Amino acid sequence: MSNAEYSPWIWSPEYQRHFCYYVDSNGEKHYLWSGATASAPDSQAASASITTAAQVDTTPRTVTGTSSGYAGYGYQQPESPVHYTHSHNRPSQTPSPNPLPQDVQNVVGGDLPRRFIRTGQQDYQNEEQLDPNYRRVAAHHHQYFFARGRVFKMLWTEPAGRDRPGQTRGSTHFSLVKFGETAYSEIRRFVVIQNKGTFSQCIPIQTYRRQGAKKRGLVVQDHAIIYTSNEEPELLDGEEITKQAIHVNSTRGETLESESRINFGKPYAVEHNCKVLDIGMVNDDHVHLLVNYFRQAMGM
Repeated sequence: MSNAEYSPWIWSPEYQRHFCYYVDSNGEKHYLWSGATASAPDSQAASASITTAAQVDTTPRTVTGTSSGYAGYGYQQPESPVHYTHSHNRPSQTPSPNPLPQDVQNVVGGDLPRRFIRTGQQDYQNEEQLDPNYRRVAAHHHQYFFARGRVFKMLWTEPAGRDRPGQTRGSTHFSLVKFGETAYSEIRRFVVIQNKGTFSQCIPIQTYRRQGAKKRGLVVQDHAIIYTSNEEPELLDGEEITKQAIHVNSTRGETLESESRINFGKPYAVEHNCKVLDIGMVNDDHVHLLVNYFRQAMGM
């Protein structure tokens, strides 16, 4: 027990308290809850050592915001904000007056402080809110916006998949989900391959923490450079990409980092009712490359 290494503090919307845990040699999780044990689940409270709420340096607080409409693609007003806060083991910081700084939005998997998403209706400090420019596309604009070659970004959430999330993933945001498991979220970029009606088949764009296609474990032949700059970025030292780079005509000043790589071998289904922010469209001269490289990666 003395050598147990606990996870970072995690906020439980269901029990309205923070908790952390460690995994013993038998693979069982042991939980440590802040505050009283009255509302904690019996199975978890039985194995938990109790600490006081004063040990937790963040207090939940509700943040609200409004934004003007974006007529270009018929976006709808955001309905419920998504919140972030710094975890227990990070120094407190004064939040930016803007909802989410542009430089944070543009970093996919960067070395950022770990934060936890909160949706509880409570008071807290040190929060971030999803940029209000992320909007849902109106249904009658789905066919136009989610067209082949559209490049956009969105808040993407999926299971963390590890007992100690955040050590090997570039994501910086974690939240508690049902059954005591954790999920991670990040701003992720996608390219539309095919509009399927209520969702689109898309492929991801990532920098792999600025390593490009040099990251271990990648299928290099499934990757290509994708860029918004006037000049095509050069390969990083040691990169072995052979595919032609894909150029994107950017919208409203949105850009892709020079280390951005498109992965043709890992398609995703993106629902059309999610909040998105337009980045641009693949250059008409490169759409055939987009399609052919995807078919090659899928063995079609």
